[in-house]
Amino acid sequence: MATPHPTKEGFTYSPAAGLKRGVVTEGAIRPLQSLSAKADSKPFDVIVIGAGYTGLSAARDLTLAGRSVLLLDARDRIGGRTWTSQIDGEKFEMGGVSFPRDIRYSLLARVARTASDVTALPQTWIHWSMGYVWREIQRYGLDQRLSITPNELFPDFSFNKTNFNGQVIQEPFKANFQMCEDAFRRFCDVDGHNGATVIPIATQVVKGVLVNEELVKKYDQYSIADRIAEVRAKNICSERELAFLIPWFVLSWGARPEDASLLELIKWARHGENSFSFLAQILWCYRLTDGQSHLARNIFEEARRTERLCWSFETIVSSVTDRHGSVEVQTSKGTYKALKVVSTLPQNVASKVRFDPPLSALRQEAFSIKHVGQGHKIHSIFNRPELRSGVWNAWHETNDPPYELAAAFGDHTLRDGRVSVVAFGGGNSAKNLPSQDPTKIRRWLKDVDPIFSEAYEGSVWHEWIDDPYAQGHWNMHPPNYYTRFHLELQKPHGNVEFASADWADGWKSFIDGAIEQGTKAAYRINQELQQRPRSSRL
Repeated sequence: MATPHPTKEGFTYSPAAGLKRGVVTEGAIRPLQSLSAKADSKPFDVIVIGAGYTGLSAARDLTLAGRSVLLLDARDRIGGRTWTSQIDGEKFEMGGVSFPRDIRYSLLARVARTASDVTALPQTWIHWSMGYVWREIQRYGLDQRLSITPNELFPDFSFNKTNFNGQVIQEPFKANFQMCEDAFRRFCDVDGHNGATVIPIATQVVKGVLVNEELVKKYDQYSIADRIAEVRAKNICSERELAFLIPWFVLSWGARPEDASLLELIKWARHGENSFSFLAQILWCYRLTDGQSHLARNIFEEARRTERLCWSFETIVSSVTDRHGSVEVQTSKGTYKALKVVSTLPQNVASKVRFDPPLSALRQEAFSIKHVGQGHKIHSIFNRPELRSGVWNAWHETNDPPYELAAAFGDHTLRDGRVSVVAFGGGNSAKNLPSQDPTKIRRWLKDVDPIFSEAYEGSVWHEWIDDPYAQGHWNMHPPNYYTRFHLELQKPHGNVEFASADWADGWKSFIDGAIEQGTKAAYRINQELQQRPRSSRL
C-alpha cells in the first residue's frame, strides 16, 4: 500500500477540536508534478484531462500500449469523485454512494456476524456483475481483499425506520426487505413486462438492435414523481410501501423525485432484473477492504512503472485547441501539446473549459444543463455501538419541514468500538453547507431521528455540491435528458475524446462506467495512432 499523504480536500469536525479542512489519503500524489512547469515544444502522444477512474484507466492502457501520456488534474490526488480518507487509522469513503443493509438482507443473512468482521472497514461496493471494475480488482489481486458487511449485529436496532410526511414507521429488517422487494418490482413495472419493452438490454438504452425509440422517449419525459402519482392513482403500492421507497429514491438520486428521471430508474431496475434483492447483491454487498483509493493507486502505479507517464496535479485546464493535427492544452501551470486528448471532465463542470473549434450546439446545451445529483454525504461518529445496525429515512414531499438529510445508517465499527453512521441528503443547496456551521450536522441528524442527538462525537465529509471540479456527486439525469444528449456526449470532437462515467452505456455514474469509458477511449485512440509514427518523447 502506498504511503498516504495529506490532501487539501475533505473536512473533519468535532465539538472538541472544531472544524478542520484536509485529511490524509492514499490517493494523494507526491510529487505533484513529474515534469517541468515550462511547456515542451515536443508533443505527447496523449494528454488525459482528469485523474478519476476514467482518466486513470485511459492513461494506464495507453502507456501499456507504448504511448507517451501526460495526466492532468486540478486536484492534488487521484480518484475524482471517489476517494478514501484515512483519519486516526480509520478509512472513510468520501465519494460514491453506500446503501443501507436492509436491502442486502437476503444475502447477508447467510454471513457470519462477528464484531471482528466489521472493524474499520470502508463502504465500497463492487460486484462481479460489473465487468469492467471486477477485471481491475482481479488484475491487482484485490478480489482476495473483499469484505461483506454483516447484518443485525444488535438485534434491538436491526430495523428500518422512516419519518415520511410526518409519520414514523419502524419495521424489522427481514419483513421490511420483503415488502420493499415486492413494492419495488411493482413500482418499476411500467409496461407489464418489468420494463423489458422499454430497456430490453440495460447497457443499450438509446441505441441497439432491440431499442424501441418511441418507448424510450416516452419514459424519458417522466420523472419519478410522475410515476409516484400514477402508482398512487392506480393503487399499485401502498402508502406504507412508498414511505420506504421514496426516501430511497431521494438517497439514490441526491434529488427530489420531481427532478429525477424515471428512465434512469427503469435502467437501474433492469440491471437487477427488477429485483430489489438481486440489485442489492450487485450494488451493496461486497467492498474493498483497503478502500477505493487503493484500487485507484494500483492503476496509477502500473502506468507510472511504464516510464511513459508524466503528470501534473493542482493543474487547472482553461482551454483545449485542436489545430493542424495536434491539440494544445492551456493550463494554470503551462501549455502542453499532444496528438490526442482525452477529456474526462464531469458534466457539471465541462462548460468551464473553452474548446476550439467550438463544441457542437447540442453538446454545449447538454453541458449547460446540470445533472441533479446534489446531495450531502456525511460520516458521523457516535459512542453508541448499537447504531451500527439501524437504518433511518426522513422525507417530506411538500418540503415542509425541509430535510437536509434523507437517510442515515450504520456504516462501520471503529477499532475503539465507536460506530460511524453515514447520512445522505437530496436536492441540497451550496448555500447551506456543513462547513458554514458544522454544529448543524447534529441538528440535521436529529431531524432524521432524535436518537442522533445522543453520543455525537464528530463528522467527516466532502462537500461535493460546492466542489469546483464536480459541482455535484454521482451523475443522475433529470427527465428528458437521456434521449436528447447521450449519444452526442459520447462522440469525439476532432482529436478530443470525451469519456466519462456520466455518459457510460453500462453502469452510468458508477466506477464500472468510468472504467468502461476510459478503456474505450484508450482503445480508439491507440487504433488511430497506429496509423501515425510513435512519439519518442519519453
